[in-house]
Amino acid sequence: MARRERELYRGRRRRLNVIGLVLSALAVLAIVAVVLFYSFQKYIVYDQDGISLELPLLATPEPVDESGERVFEEVQVQLEIGEADYSNVEAVAGEGLGELRAVFVPAASVNSVSVQSYVNLMGSYNANALVLEVKPTSGQLVWASSSETAEGFGVNGTQNMASLVQALKEQDIYLVAQVSCLVDDLMSERASSSALRLIDGSPLTDSQGGWLDPYSSTVVNYLTELCEELVGYGFDEILLKAVSLPVTEASIYYSAELSSTPTPTSAVCSLAQTLTSAVRSAGAFVSAVIDSDPLVNGQTDLSGQNIELFTKVFDRLCCYSATAYQAGVNGEMLTDPMTLGDSSLRYAPIMSYAPGTSCYIIQVPSYLIG
Repeated sequence: MARRERELYRGRRRRLNVIGLVLSALAVLAIVAVVLFYSFQKYIVYDQDGISLELPLLATPEPVDESGERVFEEVQVQLEIGEADYSNVEAVAGEGLGELRAVFVPAASVNSVSVQSYVNLMGSYNANALVLEVKPTSGQLVWASSSETAEGFGVNGTQNMASLVQALKEQDIYLVAQVSCLVDDLMSERASSSALRLIDGSPLTDSQGGWLDPYSSTVVNYLTELCEELVGYGFDEILLKAVSLPVTEASIYYSAELSSTPTPTSAVCSLAQTLTSAVRSAGAFVSAVIDSDPLVNGQTDLSGQNIELFTKVFDRLCCYSATAYQAGVNGEMLTDPMTLGDSSLRYAPIMSYAPGTSCYIIQVPSYLIG
């Protein structure tokens, strides 16, 4: 009888799930990578050479003294501020001007009644224009401005400027509005954060009045609003006065806006470029009063009135002159850098009598005003 093979039960063999193991391993690695990334993220350093990982355990210990305080390496650093370079600024001003033979009207007389006395004197000086002082150094505006800043700080006047300008234009009078920029008693007091200050924090005030910070955004926006509004009334030209800093204090003033002591030239020229651009875009000529003493004494770098830049952005430059000789000296210094337009129309001395030139502004002696 043949021997029968033992019958054994063999269960199903499970196949090894290789794909599952691989996916599980990848999931674990992904989780570990995420955890490591967020754990070490604060140690990742990005620089110009790429990305690196700086772990505290691998860092070289900082040197300490006997008391355990960290020792820092002494480094000799010297800050040098060079002169501003405006040679690459494009000249955009000085063309299209006419003769300016003007009579100056002080702020107190800029109204429909008093201004007529100056109109009556125009013939005596062969004048074709009036310069109306609409914003004096006191900061009290002659007219009721729509500027929120003027209203907010209570510096508005009462004159209806639109009506006054229209009445004078009907007499074929060329009109210039004079605006004091950085000397403003009321704003330096009421908008104290915008006042120019000395290093000790005290507001800068001198014989001219209280000074404003040329870097203050409040100051820049305020002056821009006023100039654009005046052009809108119909003024042919805006004459900016006190676009400068006081020479005696210029090297030690402090700008709260910048929390630093920027150079006078950079501060003043930045303001000049902003205002001239705004006025020109509004459709009027824009001129500036140049401080005579710094000009003659070679101190315009302290007043901030860079003549190279001013001749490029201002259509006309005006300068106080006591004599015809002084007017001539100032004129030569101011017109020499001019590259556009007729230089005889771009310089106007401010005098008490007509000098017989193409352009001038007359400050009429008080005894001649009726």
